[in-house]
Amino acid sequence: MKKLIYFSILFLFYGCVFTYDPARGLLYVHNNSNEAVYVYLKYGNADSLPLISGLELFTFIDANMKDAYTIGGNRKKPRLPNNENEVTIFFITEKTMRSYDLKEIHKNQMFVKKKTLTNEELENKNWIVTYP
Repeated sequence: MKKLIYFSILFLFYGCVFTYDPARGLLYVHNNSNEAVYVYLKYGNADSLPLISGLELFTFIDANMKDAYTIGGNRKKPRLPNNENEVTIFFITEKTMRSYDLKEIHKNQMFVKKKTLTNEELENKNWIVTYP
């Protein structure tokens, strides 16, 4: 009975320790401005900022800082997920986010900048997008 318990523990331990979870590709967003911005990423070419249900779908990037989005591929060769060939990134100032609710921001399209980039453009930029 002891051998069965030891074997079971060893089997479970082996499954936990040696599970390989490959690193995902990253899309870096640098905020080179003097004010904090909120960033919303939408796969595909989006003409307008969609109605977003919650603030948690935005990424906050402080002034002169950067953040990264997990995307498809791996660290050496990132790629956009599935069949997507473009990504649209919306930038909204912190002042706007604090002054208006999400419905009003959507209704009036209150973003300060929108960038739509193809997979090839992102590869040429080494997967780094800079604001402004």
